[in-house]
Amino acid sequence: MYYRDDDRPPLLYSSLPPTPISPTRPFTPDFPPSPSSTFPPGSEVRHAPQAMPFSLWDYLREELLATDFDSHQELKWDRVSNFLSIPLAMEKIIGFGFILCLDSFLYTFTILPIRCLFALFRFTINVFRPSAPPLPPSQKADILRALLLVISVLLLNPLTDASKIYHTIRGQDTIKLYVIFNALEIGDRLCASIGQDILDCLFSRSTLEPLSHRMPVTSHTFRPFLFFTLATLYNVAHALVMVYQLIALNVAVNSYDHALLTLLVSNQFVEIKGSVFKKFEKDNLFQITCADIVERFTLAMMLCVVAFRNLIELSGSEFDLSEGIVLPRSFGWFRGNNVLWTISYPVLTVMASEMGVDWLKHAFITKFNHIRPSVYERYTDVLCRDLASGSAVGRRGARKHTYVDQSPLVARRLGFASLPLAVVAILVGSQSISLLFAVNSDSSSLWTIPSLSHAEIIHYLTWAAMGMLFWLCFVVIKIIMGVNLVSYATRRRAGMEARSAEDVVNDFGRVPIGEGKEEQVYNRELKNLLDDERDDEPRTAEIGENKPGRPGKKERVKLEDLTRFTMVKRIW
Repeated sequence: MYYRDDDRPPLLYSSLPPTPISPTRPFTPDFPPSPSSTFPPGSEVRHAPQAMPFSLWDYLREELLATDFDSHQELKWDRVSNFLSIPLAMEKIIGFGFILCLDSFLYTFTILPIRCLFALFRFTINVFRPSAPPLPPSQKADILRALLLVISVLLLNPLTDASKIYHTIRGQDTIKLYVIFNALEIGDRLCASIGQDILDCLFSRSTLEPLSHRMPVTSHTFRPFLFFTLATLYNVAHALVMVYQLIALNVAVNSYDHALLTLLVSNQFVEIKGSVFKKFEKDNLFQITCADIVERFTLAMMLCVVAFRNLIELSGSEFDLSEGIVLPRSFGWFRGNNVLWTISYPVLTVMASEMGVDWLKHAFITKFNHIRPSVYERYTDVLCRDLASGSAVGRRGARKHTYVDQSPLVARRLGFASLPLAVVAILVGSQSISLLFAVNSDSSSLWTIPSLSHAEIIHYLTWAAMGMLFWLCFVVIKIIMGVNLVSYATRRRAGMEARSAEDVVNDFGRVPIGEGKEEQVYNRELKNLLDDERDDEPRTAEIGENKPGRPGKKERVKLEDLTRFTMVKRIW
């Protein structure tokens, strides 16, 4: 939109300092305009703003004596208050997502074995009683999931000797450790993306229903075997990446220089730089939030394993920390005789650093993109709706998904890979627990069967009984956690529509935070001055460019149809 000289509004708004230019006579150029500078017929001539001369006294008076600066403090305070309220709003959804990831992780060790036993019992009945009804697809999925877990552990057990991998990574320089850790992080995200699709193909109804001896053998009969092979390869590859990632973190924690500090500073600043200074919408922010939830949980699990291994090493080595034993630099300055504090210090340091970086990243993303903190409540509503629809209460209606296994429905939304993490926990946990047993054999893990005496057999049976009690405790924790999560998601459904209506302020084309109407008009007019189509090269529609005046807008993806790995504009 162009203005003539007589009706052009001034590019001023009241929150800026008053202009030092006093109105004087119009400036007339010494030379007439060139006849060659003509515009196409029908287009209005856009004149340059007329320069107004001013004296040195006017300039000094404006600089030294001006006192009227209307800065709209009440509007700018909205930005500051939103910036300060982001950490609390973000930690609410990350805490809720952390519990969801823990619930999905415990499902693999508590509910899945029980479901697998029921499925195997019914499968045995079908073998001896051909007239029995066939297995439902859900029980087939349980057997395949447990089989996938067992085969992955058996394949990775000889390949993941923690001591060899630890010394291999420890022999690298600090720069190489930084490169290795970043490469493993990228590999983890890529494996999680492709693995989610592979597991969805394996556990879909169209794949599992032809898997029966009562069905005729066709080309669709071999699809489950193909998908199971691909799922096994994915699970092994992703678990191997996680094992190397865990041991690389253990090397950084146990280094005698400042490798952990260097790794933290470099990774955190790269994360802030790669996320803050870019354009984001609320759907992209939702994907970043899902990635941060999974990263927080995975990092917490890895740090717990690292702390457990270090505790075993220090407690079994008869070290007296009060005598000045040389420990890694990351183990803190206040060592004393408290072994637990010495072990937990690097764990708390890494978690505090991760939380602080997440706070800064989300606070600046929402500030630069004018997103209100209420958007995190909508993210929680989306996760609660998935949780409620995956429960028995939500399945009373029509199902939206064709996946057989409804338990990881929220994990699929978050992009959380529970099976590879369960494989890592079994492998590293078994190698860590084997350090507790004083067995005079050259066995390096629990998977090799040594020759045992009568006392050692009783010793192992005692630990097995304790393990069974711990498993029962985890089953009770999983049930209580699941009941409370489903009840919370069901109660939260009451206010979802109201929060969805309030979340319109965060939609595309939202009003900037902390800008008055005059400032918005000023910025709009300034953008019109900068975005002049006559300054651009003509667009060519034959090579895919949009024609002028036809931007080719696309329909935006709803949050309910969005997952962590859905490519909208950017993922991370």
